[in-house]
Amino acid sequence: MLGLSGAMSASPRENADAPSAGYAWRIVAYASVSLLIAIPCVWQPHIQAGDLSSHLYNAWLVNEVSGGHLPGLYVVPQFTNVLFDHLLSFLMKSASAVIAEHVAVLLAVQIFFWGCFSLASVVACRPAWTAAPFLAMAAYGAVFRMGFFNFYVSIGICACAIALVWQNDRRHRLLAVPLLALACIAHPLACLWAVGVIGYVWVARRLPPSRRWWLLASGLVCVAGSALFLARNIASRWAAGLRIDSILGTDQILTYSMKFKFVEAALLCFSILLLVRRLEMAPAVSENVPFQLLVLNAAACLCMPDAIWFPHSHLRLTYIAIRLSLLSAILFCAVVAPLCMRGVEKAIAVAVVILFFLFTYVDERAINAVEAKMDKTVRSLPPGARVVATVRDSSLFLPALQHLVDRPCIGHCFDFGNYEPATTEFRLRATSGNPYVMTDINDILDLENTEYVWRRQDIELYRLLPCKGSNEICVIAVQAGDRLAVQQLDSVPAWWRTR
Repeated sequence: MLGLSGAMSASPRENADAPSAGYAWRIVAYASVSLLIAIPCVWQPHIQAGDLSSHLYNAWLVNEVSGGHLPGLYVVPQFTNVLFDHLLSFLMKSASAVIAEHVAVLLAVQIFFWGCFSLASVVACRPAWTAAPFLAMAAYGAVFRMGFFNFYVSIGICACAIALVWQNDRRHRLLAVPLLALACIAHPLACLWAVGVIGYVWVARRLPPSRRWWLLASGLVCVAGSALFLARNIASRWAAGLRIDSILGTDQILTYSMKFKFVEAALLCFSILLLVRRLEMAPAVSENVPFQLLVLNAAACLCMPDAIWFPHSHLRLTYIAIRLSLLSAILFCAVVAPLCMRGVEKAIAVAVVILFFLFTYVDERAINAVEAKMDKTVRSLPPGARVVATVRDSSLFLPALQHLVDRPCIGHCFDFGNYEPATTEFRLRATSGNPYVMTDINDILDLENTEYVWRRQDIELYRLLPCKGSNEICVIAVQAGDRLAVQQLDSVPAWWRTR
């Protein structure tokens, strides 16, 4: 009665101001989170994200080819796996590569985070602040650090489309259609996932809650059947070991060195705790559609191959396990979003997030130092030089140094080991025998992973490799017949390493 009488005694002015105050607080909250998740995009001179350097370099090449330069290279029309690349090319026409990378990646992070946040919020029927720490780490997890930005952006757009459909309103469902079309321009795999999720939700809503477990069982059979079909009929490769940590997406934490293992262990235990708490709430497991989607995705993580080579085509789909793990992380956030964290749980979440980003800053700074050394070495070469880099760090969870030479080469040299044209999966292509890049994907795989024998005599090639006895970067001229083997470089401090 006290609360009721207090509400009745409040003045009309106070009642009118209450919604306004709540709206203002929400604006402040969303703006503050947007700024916080943007910090890792600007705290280093360059964003270290694997293929990002390659995306930047090839966007520069595309602009050069479009301007009538670089004979032997050409651009083909492509309607998928290109959205992020088009953004980079557009930005680099009027800005430097540094500005283009920061603007494009910052936009990608916001799309991913808020798209996934909207999905978790719709499932929870309230703003999903419980899921925000997990989404922040997923936003800078393994898929981000691999530089799979077309897939990454597509996931954010697809999550927003699923959220619109989840609201079960006809107008919102129609809005999801152009979003899915845009997401397909970025990457088709995320769209297939979104269509599968939407289809599952559509069927589940038309079944009595007590019979939804039949739908889950059918979905598990389809996942197992798909894996068996691929194993018997399509050239595929499975990841070694049983990736249990992929079930909840906690292996997205494993980006660089061994210290991330401790963060992942803490996150996995914390995630299991929250999941158990969530499953104690209504609805029951057999009726909980988000949980069923998580189970299906977890089954895909355990059963599906890590790489597929499509027959009669150069097309390959690789790093499937890492991509599926990210989808698990997003679905886990949707499952636990209805929870209200207790005080201790909030403290654990904050501690895990701080450790993750602190470790990320340390390792990213170390990798930036390696790139600075490469940039200094590249500047000593004549303009237009052809180079390859055989610098690797096998102690890192992800191949962070594989394309590190690409960004220093923009406007100054040509990476002869540039992988994009040879894959024929991107818009930039090359004719055989051109003076700018290899065209045989097998040669590039040998150069990146084992050893490649240089045979051409019409190209003056320079090789970047670790200097003997130090972690500096040296350069040597390559002669026909030279074996270009991968060289080990310790890129992070020894006491942080996996070996």
